[in-house]
Amino acid sequence: MKYFLLATLFIYSSLFACEVSLPSQIIVLGEGQGQSALMSKNCSEAKLNDLYSTLISLEGRISSTQLIEMMKSKGHEQIKIEPYMVQVSQLRNIIREQLPLPEGVQVKTTRSVDMGNILALAPGDQLTVECQSCLYGSRQSLNLHVSGFDGTRRSFMANADFSRMVKAYRTMNYFNSFADISETALKEEYVDAIPHTDLVKDLSVLKFYKTNKPIKTGELLRLSDLNAINLVKAGLKTEVILENQMIRIKTQGISRGNGTLGELVEVFHPQKNKRYQGKVVDLNKVLVEL
Repeated sequence: MKYFLLATLFIYSSLFACEVSLPSQIIVLGEGQGQSALMSKNCSEAKLNDLYSTLISLEGRISSTQLIEMMKSKGHEQIKIEPYMVQVSQLRNIIREQLPLPEGVQVKTTRSVDMGNILALAPGDQLTVECQSCLYGSRQSLNLHVSGFDGTRRSFMANADFSRMVKAYRTMNYFNSFADISETALKEEYVDAIPHTDLVKDLSVLKFYKTNKPIKTGELLRLSDLNAINLVKAGLKTEVILENQMIRIKTQGISRGNGTLGELVEVFHPQKNKRYQGKVVDLNKVLVEL
């Protein structure tokens, strides 16, 4: 009797299990709702919402077995998903692949215009993205063209927010005032170009600067956080490089002033009784362009 009841319960639960049929190809268009693209039977709204939120976070080929395990981890048992393999693609990644984006421009957000958040494609269908007169700003109109395996063609509208990104460096340690900053204590990342106009973008010059205030861990490093150190000091022997397109001559002189990287200082050559006006390029080194 016990085994009979267990078998009855198993058959009953199987008959009323949540069944979901997915398209073989899913294009996630971005922001919006898309549960309507999920054909289902005996499924609660909560279960469909969790399956939808799982799908739109994915990229690439994924099996129904993997999806079922993901749903189990969210507390959803008794769910059947077809087909066995589904291809999930994010529209923002397709845009990066198909459009010749200007250097530094990234796709920030995408969204559908005249449909839900999921575009269902049949096996063999191909999606083409066009952005006519794109200025790569906010709310740029996109034309999505689907070429069917059977020769059919359909089009949809979407839009995207583009953002110009610049290289920046975030501190991984705390720095006191008047401290040197090591490259190993910084993490490279890309951030919106506006309004970040004061960011340190070239680590090769860090050796010429010290912090002018305490910098907390996790802050973006800015030029305003740094003070240039004097690479050339008045009264000290300084290497002088005389250079033009044809020649490069090295000599020495005595600096007449202090100078940080890029500043102009006067260097006196006592043997030749000459004065040179040059740009500070390194420690005790001045470049004179002839």
